[in-house]
Amino acid sequence: MSTIKDVAKKAGVSTATVSRVLNNAKNVSEKTKLKVWNAIEELNYKPKILASALARHKEKFRVGICESKRLIDMEKEKVVPEFYSVILTALEKTGEAYGIRFCKMDLFNPNECDGYILVGGDTTKELIKEYKSLKKPFLLLDHYIPGEKVDCIVTNGYDGAYFATEYLIKKGLRKIYHIHGPLNSYGFKGRFDGYTSAMQEAGILPKYYEYDDVKDNMSDVIDFMLRKNEMPEAIFASNDITAMRVIRELKNRNIEVPKEVSVIGFDDIISAESFDPPLTTLKVFKDEMGSLAAKRIYELLVGHDLHPVMMSLFTKFIKRKSSI
Repeated sequence: MSTIKDVAKKAGVSTATVSRVLNNAKNVSEKTKLKVWNAIEELNYKPKILASALARHKEKFRVGICESKRLIDMEKEKVVPEFYSVILTALEKTGEAYGIRFCKMDLFNPNECDGYILVGGDTTKELIKEYKSLKKPFLLLDHYIPGEKVDCIVTNGYDGAYFATEYLIKKGLRKIYHIHGPLNSYGFKGRFDGYTSAMQEAGILPKYYEYDDVKDNMSDVIDFMLRKNEMPEAIFASNDITAMRVIRELKNRNIEVPKEVSVIGFDDIISAESFDPPLTTLKVFKDEMGSLAAKRIYELLVGHDLHPVMMSLFTKFIKRKSSI
């Protein structure tokens, strides 16, 4: 169990300074407070005083969670993706420790706030210019725009997709289709590039289909493959929801998974493990993404380490029963 001395050592301050932070003393700089709260969280330090300290660590900042139209539409239909649900929960939980209150709002019509977190893949260069004109701190969550030096928290989709595709190839499979989302999304584009690189390096022609999991019908995707008389040996989907829809559609056509077709997803949402069959996928560290976003926006709000950073988290391959 961590002690106050461990926190002080981790933060590079004295134990007296840690106590002052816990007691919300006024004679402590925001930079030092940030170091201490980061150390407390990393070490999972839980003294009796911490609960009351958090209560005294009153709200200082109001930050907008600016959601893409795609995400807002899904929320209206009450089908918020498990992926974003986990990220936003971690974001809000960590934000509380830094005195941040989050408010959801339209990406394209933000309200007045101290800072903004832009969620999803709808952000464009033009929109970045508009947010820069607000003269308030902001960062991108689950998105990146090449050439734009703004803070962002993303997943390394390229590496994960490359590994998954290479895994299937090493299993002796060559007819591997990739069903991907809109390529204006940094996440989907990275997965697409990882897949195509692995296929091309193995001397195999990449085959893919763009699918919008909000608008499109999976039956049409499988029909497309059958019309080409090329039922794949494996399908790598750009997210778990798409992978699950693939499996359901294959089952409807009496095609066995993974005996006839292996299926791999991406994200490792909560329902992936309990799905039938349990889904092989790439785990995205969603809690960490949300927590990192909260910490980074706080650093920007207090003027600490203002040089833009790109934080890219690697994925982890999770082998289950939907693939050989």
